[in-house]
Amino acid sequence: MSFKKLAACLTAAAMMLTMLAVTFAQDLEGVEPDFTKGVVRVTGEGVGKSAYKNNPGKYRLTASKAARMDAQAKLVEYISVQVETNASMTDYEIDSYQVRTSAQGVIRNAVEVGAPKYFDDGTCKVVMEMPLFGGKGSVAEVAFLPFKDEPKVSFPQPSVSVTQINVGSNYTGLIIDCRGKNINPVMSPVIKNSNGQAIYGHKNLDYDKIIVSGMASYADDINDQISRSRAGNNPLVIKAENLSDINANPVVSVADADKILAANQHDRFLENCAVVFVK
Repeated sequence: MSFKKLAACLTAAAMMLTMLAVTFAQDLEGVEPDFTKGVVRVTGEGVGKSAYKNNPGKYRLTASKAARMDAQAKLVEYISVQVETNASMTDYEIDSYQVRTSAQGVIRNAVEVGAPKYFDDGTCKVVMEMPLFGGKGSVAEVAFLPFKDEPKVSFPQPSVSVTQINVGSNYTGLIIDCRGKNINPVMSPVIKNSNGQAIYGHKNLDYDKIIVSGMASYADDINDQISRSRAGNNPLVIKAENLSDINANPVVSVADADKILAANQHDRFLENCAVVFVK
């Protein structure tokens, strides 16, 4: 096999692993990330200890405890997958043991939603929830931890001179209109131009800003409260051409990417994560 063919095969394999990681991160059984509300909700299931079959009170107690442990294990798995997904996209090696240890630390911030539910077959279900973002104690604190001390990468320059780009000024944020394209919300989205160049990603951002507010919000409408609160009163609105990486990452035209980069040089909305994807 020639070097070019080998390189092409390796690239294709890497892309497949990335896509599988993104898909797996979204489809863990019993795990429901809600990027609009900024939380991840998990359902844990458990059964009581058989020794307490004749003691309903203790049986229910042990069943609910087992269900909470199951929910916490699912949270650890979800957080770990988020880290692995981010790492696979950046060819970054991670320490899986350290990741899981850190994840076990932050799941203490998960709260139980509602009361445990008991069923006639002896099983119990509990629902637990924790924030995706919000600083310390969030999923993002661990998900982006491997990149905390990495130097930031500057945003790319527009492909043409800024004077050739017809763009306004004093933009308060960026809205990418992805309606009709079935965008798949993720913790670490990337905006690309149609040539495949990344113009916005976690490499360009401060760790502290990412874990507090996330890289982007997902809204149902350009003018709803989520869009206004994140992107401000004068956002630059750009229509996505399509989506890449299992519909996770918006792709815009080269000309629109140039507009975004040129406007950001003046208004710095990307550095502030003032980005909204409209679903």
